[in-house]
Amino acid sequence: MKPTTLFWCLSLLLCLQGLFAQDKTPQPEPQPAPQPKPAPAAPYDPFSLSFPLSDAPDADRVHLKFFGEHRTRYEGRTPGTYVPGLARHTAASQVNMRTRLGIEARFPRNVNALLEIQDARLWGDEPRADANAANTSGLTGTDVLQAYVFTTNLLDAGVDARLGRQKFTIGNQRLFSTLEWAVQSRAWDGLRLQRGFGPDFHLQGFALLVNELSRLKDDEWVLGASLRWTPAFAPRNEMELLVLYDVRDDEAASALFAEVATLSLRYNGFVGLNTDDSLALEFTAEGVFQFGQADPAFWGTPGRSDSAVQAFAGAVTTDLVFGGTDHRFRVGLEWNHASGDSNPADAVFQTFRAPFPFAHRFQGWADQVGWRNLHNYVLRASWTGRLGQDVESLGVMIELHAFQRANDDDAWYAPGGGVIRAGSPAHSDELGYEFDLAVPLKVNRFFSVEAGWAHFFAGRFVSQTASGSGKGSANEDSDMDFFWLQATFRF
Repeated sequence: MKPTTLFWCLSLLLCLQGLFAQDKTPQPEPQPAPQPKPAPAAPYDPFSLSFPLSDAPDADRVHLKFFGEHRTRYEGRTPGTYVPGLARHTAASQVNMRTRLGIEARFPRNVNALLEIQDARLWGDEPRADANAANTSGLTGTDVLQAYVFTTNLLDAGVDARLGRQKFTIGNQRLFSTLEWAVQSRAWDGLRLQRGFGPDFHLQGFALLVNELSRLKDDEWVLGASLRWTPAFAPRNEMELLVLYDVRDDEAASALFAEVATLSLRYNGFVGLNTDDSLALEFTAEGVFQFGQADPAFWGTPGRSDSAVQAFAGAVTTDLVFGGTDHRFRVGLEWNHASGDSNPADAVFQTFRAPFPFAHRFQGWADQVGWRNLHNYVLRASWTGRLGQDVESLGVMIELHAFQRANDDDAWYAPGGGVIRAGSPAHSDELGYEFDLAVPLKVNRFFSVEAGWAHFFAGRFVSQTASGSGKGSANEDSDMDFFWLQATFRF
């Protein structure tokens, strides 16, 4: 028995002994002390179960929690793409859907597990509507999205440890995101450890196998660590230092070598401008630097093998937030930058490469611009309000973007990092402008709907790099419209 347990048992025995040994003379009945109001009961969760492992009154229990999601989204885009050389079409549309079902099991002694299955498909993807046929779109169909064991107190050291396939994000998700907008999203295989040091500091470390190759030495690993500071004297402020190390030595594919470190320092700030914070200023600042060595096929840019990596990026945002609980307004500005390469033929890669970015969230909802060789100026505004008992909230979000190439010698890059069109100093830096509009409607905690429209105004660079004749992506220089309508059910 632990010393603290023995101490409390002895204290209880002494109190009982004094109670029974006291004088039996009747005493005036004391008045009952006022009882505090009971705490409100937790809301009933119909998707959680708990049951004992035996008939003993104090038997250990197993706790199960079920969760899931179904999301269906229509997407329409015209023109279909600006990438030259693809199939000639001026419009594209699809209906994608994903279905998730998971269970979290918590066992005695803080040994736990989580399993989540995902099915991702396009409507009409299976030939002749055969539900068992192979997908033709390249989606993975049914797969294990998450499967890991975890404990919240490894070796009684207060360490949260997770081993297996798992999802997590870091910071503002500019560098490391699960990319929930995409049908498949992202998950990683590996080990992650987290520990808090008091209320202010939180340390995280992980080792992820992101590309399994034929030989052990050729595998691609991402190693990382982050230290986050949330000062007690400024409750809604946060600073984080992140270090990522991406290593791959694929001798079978000689152009895919990489040893690259990414360093990031981020600060999220909040300043209340009145007593109840109904008027506040929110801001973020993040700087990123990359260095190491890589091959052209891995880095996604022209150059020589084993070239040095010297790239950087940064983002600054500021938002004025005002309103009460029923209506909330936000108006903000943003500038984000990613370096480009001034000489693609030399032995130095200067084009920034974000490891796992949430591109759709930051570089326009039309998904035509990636965080590489970029200046992006953003003006945004949003409103969120409550609509009574039947609808929990309704929102309207608007963004305006102005995109420019950061370096004349470098290309126009897609959100995934690939080249859309090569560029030169003879071409304008003006990639284009974009207007985004989204209307999210949250009916309740289970069901939500979102409709959106993004219009990309093609800039001079787009018209100057168009080629060919007639309709088709090789000569496309028109504006682009992107529409979507999405319904999500989750529990």
